Amino acid sequence: MKINTKLPYSILIIFFIILSPTFVQASETKNIIEHYSYSTEVNDINKKYYNESIIAKNKKPFKLHNKQQINKTLFSYNNNNCNTIEQLEELTKDNILNKNTNFLIHYTGNLSDLSGLPNKVMTYVIAYDNYAGYSVNTCDTHSYGYDKNIDISFTVTYLLTRDEENWVDNKVDSILQNIIRDSMTQDQKEKAIHDYIISNVTYDETAKKNNPYDALHDGSTMCEGYALLACKMLNKAGIENLLILGKVDNSTINNHIWNLVNINGNWYHLDCTWDDPVPDIPNQVCYDYYNLTDDQLAKDHDWEMLKYPFANTKYNLSITNIPIKAVELDKHNITLKIGETTPLAATVLPSNASNNSIKWNFNAEGVIYFDGKTIKGVKPGTVYINAVSDDGNFKDTCVVTVTNEIADPADINDSTQLQERTNVDKDKSWKIKFNKNISTSSLNKDNVYVLDEFNNKVDINLKFDVNKDTLIVEPLKNYDSGKTYYLVINKKISSDSGKKMSKTGIMKFSIK
Repeated sequence: MKINTKLPYSILIIFFIILSPTFVQASETKNIIEHYSYSTEVNDINKKYYNESIIAKNKKPFKLHNKQQINKTLFSYNNNNCNTIEQLEELTKDNILNKNTNFLIHYTGNLSDLSGLPNKVMTYVIAYDNYAGYSVNTCDTHSYGYDKNIDISFTVTYLLTRDEENWVDNKVDSILQNIIRDSMTQDQKEKAIHDYIISNVTYDETAKKNNPYDALHDGSTMCEGYALLACKMLNKAGIENLLILGKVDNSTINNHIWNLVNINGNWYHLDCTWDDPVPDIPNQVCYDYYNLTDDQLAKDHDWEMLKYPFANTKYNLSITNIPIKAVELDKHNITLKIGETTPLAATVLPSNASNNSIKWNFNAEGVIYFDGKTIKGVKPGTVYINAVSDDGNFKDTCVVTVTNEIADPADINDSTQLQERTNVDKDKSWKIKFNKNISTSSLNKDNVYVLDEFNNKVDINLKFDVNKDTLIVEPLKNYDSGKTYYLVINKKISSDSGKKMSKTGIMKFSIK
């Protein structure tokens, strides 16, 4: 039998060809682990220091099977899969906006795309959201795998935790409600924000505080905290602004950060840090670095000017001061019964006047109660209420007359009278039976209450009986003998299923 010596050779060739791609692929994965870092470090000891660095470490040997050793429990995929650098930037941005600290993205693009990755994604995040980008402290990435099959782990640290950021958001919302009015111009809104920050934040000379939480919670921060707080407040007030990294005090590196604001289509430099005296002088607000042009700021600030919009329009600070011309009340003559109430409001003209503060001047002499919003008749008499502006001392007057009639709670709109009770004990507790279980959330002293004959609420306690369809109303102290009271059950009270009463129920009762 003749032996075919060519067959084994052919098999060997085929075998080699089949395995060759796998061998080549494995050899390509030896050096494809990448480690890049992006970090921002704030030192700020001498009032203005801000530094950013991009560090690319050398590639390290990597074996294919090590890919399975990644502790993926530390990360979350959240459908983080992408195949282009643009998608990768978008996914990273979303994770950073959510303040995720550890996350993994699976990338099916080219390995070469990932060179300098942290710098790429942070540049994208900063361009998308200045505040979010500059709130990142460090961004560290590791890439594992090979072309078209790469896992990228991100470890990100932030200036604020998610809870601290939420606290700052709520605090800023509350502040803006007090200092910003819809009628304000952009100029006035910016000035109100600038003045609030300068008046309520001091520069941290210990160089330990550097964020908006420190600024609002502790009342102290460094330049980064000033600029980020201004950025957030301006954003929420609808004023476009950017953060600028630059150099001051002849520094060779970026060591300061401030804001660039867009007011009425023109850009201006706003440096709240340098407008705040050090050491702090209470109630002193400076405007030396308020809405400056490039040329004005360049005297002691240095930055990459071409990276930002040009600021070349000089600003006139006086346009933020709009004087009051008049004060108007919505009512000028009011007649009330004892116990009756009515609102009274004052309007400043023009509506965008810089100082819209109003002082109320009146001598009630027990005739009325007035809290600046609502007048309540207390006893017969006449009172003159004056609304006086802080700016210009403009005034308008309302004459309030209280008659000797007593307002009846039965005047409540859409109500029904329950059977009147007389000769009631002074310590009487009322038991109210409903045809359905009452919702606990609707049971409060605005929905069930007792009024005296002057329409003043009486201190009571509310509680369920054995079942939730029965309510007990008991006085915290005895009712007065010979007096008349009214038990009111508001139609807003609802059952567990959400059904409400058709009308408010009022029961008059007299104490023996």
